[in-house]
Amino acid sequence: MDNLESIQNNVLNIMEESQKKYLWGSNHKRLNTWHVSDFISECLRKTQYSKTHPSKFDPSKAKIFWLGHVIHAALPLAKLNEVQMCYNIQTEQGLTAQEVEARPLDELGSVITGTLDDLIPLGNGEWCIADKKTYSGGGWFKKTEPDASYRLQLDIYRVLLQATLGIDAKHGCLLYLDKKSDMAPTPIAFDLAPIEQTKAKMRDILTELQSGDATANPCWLCNQSNKKKVVYCDYKDICMSEKPEAHPPQEPEEEKLKVTIDKK
Repeated sequence: MDNLESIQNNVLNIMEESQKKYLWGSNHKRLNTWHVSDFISECLRKTQYSKTHPSKFDPSKAKIFWLGHVIHAALPLAKLNEVQMCYNIQTEQGLTAQEVEARPLDELGSVITGTLDDLIPLGNGEWCIADKKTYSGGGWFKKTEPDASYRLQLDIYRVLLQATLGIDAKHGCLLYLDKKSDMAPTPIAFDLAPIEQTKAKMRDILTELQSGDATANPCWLCNQSNKKKVVYCDYKDICMSEKPEAHPPQEPEEEKLKVTIDKK
């Protein structure tokens, strides 16, 4: 039995190492700029802390991202896919990754980088930015509306795409894949926000992040109001000490239930 357990552990270790190698090998080199994911976080203070209190990536978390990378590699939806784009929010100029790499750090404070999944031609000069997202619906829950943060993500991609490749994609589509239902697909298409409107929003977000006092927004990331009842923000303790007013004591679940029953 000990020998069989040893074999099992060995196979598991090989698999985990393979996942890590695949993840590192399939990923774009991460540029030292803002990233679109920084701008769409439901809590900008979390984004701020990720810059002021940087931490090394935990290799044990590689498996969390592995499935997403496999899906992106195995499911290209268009010839133009995995397109990396860089953009200076202040000058409104598009940049190549090589240009960004060649610039000193103090010139990158207003540069943002993003990589769109797929750019789908619709004909008649129309384009659609498509992005694949996994979620856990389990058959009983199906996406019917695009998440606000993902919608903003595609709005920002529209700005970056127009600045870097001169292509204006007026439409977006989120392809949701249900991990608990054999990756059952649910495409949700929508019109993207006007470019100038999104540019203004990007400038506002950049100003807030550069202020050093970004708004704290307690949400499912830190208040455990999620399916697993866990904390997804590594900076909760720092935030609670610096912004205690944003984290009022939570009512115990039994008290919430009592209030609900009393109201009925």
